[in-house]
Amino acid sequence: MDKNQLLELALYYLAMLLLVFFILEVTQAVVGEIAFWLELVIILIIVFAYRYIAVWLGVAPSGRE
Repeated sequence: MDKNQLLELALYYLAMLLLVFFILEVTQAVVGEIAFWLELVIILIIVFAYRYIAVWLGVAPSGRE
């Protein structure tokens, strides 16, 4: 892997991490305190859906398409 691919992947995963935190914060603001297991389910849904959404939007790293 070259530097550009590593940077592209790092930004991809950073965006996913920020999206997870953002959605959890919004969920807690709207619903209130939620259980750990429900948070874990939300995180897993985001992580698995993120790849497909990124490819659909055309923002996935070149190795993921």
